[in-house]
Parts: sequence; C-alpha cells; structure tokens
Amino acid sequence: MKKMLIFALMFSALTMLFLATAPATAQQFKYTQTLTGHTKAVYTLRFKDNSTLISGSSDETLRAWNVTTGKQRWSRDVGNQVNAVAIPSHNPSFVAYGGPVNFSIRMRNTTNGSWRGKVAGHTAPVMDLAFRPNSYRLASASNDKTIKIWDVGTTTNMQHIRTLTGHTNGVTSVVWSPDGSFLASGGYDKTVRIWNPDTGTTVKVLKAQDSVYSVAWSRDGLLLASTGADKTVRIWNPDTGQTVRILSHSGSLSSVAFQPNGQLIATGNYGDHKVRLWNPNIGQLKATFADAYAWGHMNKIAFSPNGQFLAASAPNYRIKVWESPTLDVTGNGVVDVNDLVEVAKNFGRTVADGANRKADVNGDGTVDMEDLVAVAEAVEASGGIGEAPMIVQPSSGLPFTAADVQQWIHDAKAMGVKSHGITALEQLLTMLTRPEAPPEKTMLLTNYPNPFNPETWIPYQLAKPADVTVAIHTADGKLVRTLALGQLPAGIYQDKDRAAYWDGKNEQGESVASGVYFYTLKADDFSTTKKMLIRK
Repeated sequence: MKKMLIFALMFSALTMLFLATAPATAQQFKYTQTLTGHTKAVYTLRFKDNSTLISGSSDETLRAWNVTTGKQRWSRDVGNQVNAVAIPSHNPSFVAYGGPVNFSIRMRNTTNGSWRGKVAGHTAPVMDLAFRPNSYRLASASNDKTIKIWDVGTTTNMQHIRTLTGHTNGVTSVVWSPDGSFLASGGYDKTVRIWNPDTGTTVKVLKAQDSVYSVAWSRDGLLLASTGADKTVRIWNPDTGQTVRILSHSGSLSSVAFQPNGQLIATGNYGDHKVRLWNPNIGQLKATFADAYAWGHMNKIAFSPNGQFLAASAPNYRIKVWESPTLDVTGNGVVDVNDLVEVAKNFGRTVADGANRKADVNGDGTVDMEDLVAVAEAVEASGGIGEAPMIVQPSSGLPFTAADVQQWIHDAKAMGVKSHGITALEQLLTMLTRPEAPPEKTMLLTNYPNPFNPETWIPYQLAKPADVTVAIHTADGKLVRTLALGQLPAGIYQDKDRAAYWDGKNEQGESVASGVYFYTLKADDFSTTKKMLIRK
C-alpha cells in the first residue's frame, strides 16, 4: 500500500509536469480521406451518424459520403447554393438545408436524397441551421438579421413558431445548448447573443472585436466558443458572459467545433488554410494540419457524433477527413465500461513493454491519463456506466484497486477534466466497491466483431451454473462446429478472455466459406440462437 501511495503521488506530479511541457502533437488525429466530387466551394458539413457525412456546396448539390471508405453515397442537385445543413439528433433520417435562393429551408431524406418538404419566411439568405437536441424544433439564422424557429416534425404541418430579433446585422451562426434550454448566435454586428428560445428574449449579449462567423457549445454546456474576423477563438462562460480564454491565430477564422466526447476544440482558419486542435481548458495547441482548410468565412468543420472523425472544407472544392484512434478498446462494437476497464488494466505501461496497443488510444506509446480521460468521456457520452454489467468483475483479480481509481479522479480534476469525464470514473469506482451479483437471466449476446474474418468471440451470461456448449450451423442447418465449454458458474462471459471463441474453422480444421451462419447457446435446459456473418 505504501508503494502504491508513493507511485500515486509521483504520477500526480508527473502529470502536472506533462501538462506544462507537452509539445503540440498531431497523434490524436491522422489524415485518412479526401472526398472529391463537388465542383465549387463546400460551405457546410454535418454528420448524419458516425460514418456518414452530409455536405452542401455552391455547386447547388447536397452529397452524402461514407467517411470510412471515402465513397459518395448519393448526390442531389437541389437548385440552390447550400449554405447550411442540419440533422435531428434523435432521427437522422432527414436533412434540412438552406441558402441564398428563395430564402427557404428545404428538407430531404438522408438515405437517398428524396424530397420531404420546405418552410419559408426569411427575406435574405439563410446562413446557418440547427436542430434542438432530441427535437424537431429547427433554428435558422439569416442575413435578414433574424433567427426563426420552426417545428418541422411532420411533412403536412410544418410551422413557424417565433422570430428572434436583436442582431443589428446579418446572423451567421446559431447553435442550441446541449440541454436545449438556450440558443446562441453570432453575427456581423460583432456580438454573440444567448437567447431564451421559448420566449424569444435575449438573455445575454457578448461583445466580440469583429464579425462573428461561428459559435459552438461544449457538450456539458459550461463553455461557449466563438470565432470570426478578429483572428481569435473566444471561449466564454455562458452563465456569466465573461471571457474565459482567448486562442490567437494568424488569420481570420470561419469555424469552431467542440469534440463531442473529448477534450479538444477544432478551428478552421481560412487566412492560412490550417485546421488546428486545442485543449480549450488550458488553451494548449495540440495539432496543426496544413493545407487543410478552404478560403471563405462560410466554410465549416464538423466532428462525428462519437468524436472519432473530423471533417473540414478543404481547398479545390474538396473535403478532408481525419480520424482518431478508436475508443472501442475491446472491439465489441460499443464504447462502455469494459473499454474503461481495459485502459485501467494497462495504465502506466508502454506499448513497447507489452501494453494493449488499443488501450493507448492517443497513440503516444504509453497508456496514461489522456487515454483514461478520453475513454471516460466517451463512456459518459454513450450513456454512462449506470447498471451495465462489467466484463471483468472485481473479484477476477484486476490489476488496479478502488484506491487507484480514487487517485485517477483526483488527477483528472487537477487536469481540468469536465464533469462528465469525472462521472464515468466515479461510476467505475462505484462498480468496484459494490458487491457482485449474478445476472438476472441467462442470455446469448451478439458476437463481435460481426461481420468478421477470420475469428470472432461469442459472449453470453449465465444466471446459474450450467453445462455450456455453443453449436455453429450453416444457413441450411448443417453442423459446422461444436464448442464444448463445460460446467461453468453463474456470471458474465463477455470479454475475449471469457467469451466463447471461434476461429472460423470446421471440425476438420478447415476455414469455412463466406456467408451467414447461426450459433446456438445451450446451458442445461436453456437454448437460444443468433445469426452472424463471415465476410472474406
């Protein structure tokens, strides 16, 4: 225990030293794709989901892209320059878009680009759009100096709710607070305004030094960022209206975005064509991407909902995409408590000395506080730990204790980590200190990865001790392989050390062909079947 305490104190001091001396690094995001197809400037970007990006351009097209492959999903000629797009967070099946022609806001299906409807009422070009979280309430910013709020939940009864007035020049950007209680906007009148969207009243007026082109709210609602022609990013406290920090640049900026589940803020600079990544809590520059941003104050940058992808309007009508290492450390398709546990198991170790490479999520060679915080943020963004089962139970000999987690919480707070990251670590601490209990029912879970090639893991849980087998069949019912797992106690068998493993071979040791297969869990009198896919 004394050694552990000494280590914890040394690590805390080293952490603070690292924050003071760490150089800027581009390791967290690496360039992966250039999306080509637009023939004029790309003015707006918005992710539909974690892999699909919607773009709008002055070439009068809307396009949908797969950012993992770089391929275009669909393109629609919409007969109007597209200045802005917005997608409802709870229903990404349609996109709203607007521009300088007819001043209307139109909507299409994001799956195939088919028509959905439109609303009209602005008297000048639409500059930005934003949906209220988990709602069909749409805010539109316009060069007519107003913000309008619409209800577009039904195709037959789209309604104008109210108009917000107060800006004395065109409104360039609009964004909802994370809980939907407030609306923030920026404009050519050199102000950022915070509104009560339900009454239309101005709550605060924040004064910038020049035209404001973009505003963004942090996920926890504690910070509001704005940027524009004054060559700075101003980070505000939206409750007090005070400036918290100023990030200075060498040229005018047109876009700013908070990473949804991380400790980063991205800025797009059309003065020097660079995208920069910052830690907004301490003002530290983390990375600079050259030749990565297009000219023009209407261009945008965007993060995917899980924070893994960053897209930016690039020179020559292109879109550049960067990707951060996946936070799904265990590879089970979701970011949950088990990923946090895996990082914690490897904490303090280097990849060179055998640490799990995936646990080093920022790719700097060491599993450290930055990795732990990044995964904790992502876990909380995915819904938190709550009562979710932990793959590795406390009694199974974890190489860390509740005291370690308490120290990590202390160090994370010292680093200025926001409350939602701290919450995930506190929930992990709670899980380590609460008594274990067997699952309420026996279940067969989805194999991972799926589709797979050449191997997969089949997780399950047992409500009581049982003799367990997993049988694998072809689609026409022929037995391929039987995995006899034997008599097992009640518990959760979900991680790669405990789940049933299949190497993709039959009983004769031959690799099976691509296609659909079925796997059946038998635990005494319990039996259930699921489907999986081999793709080669």
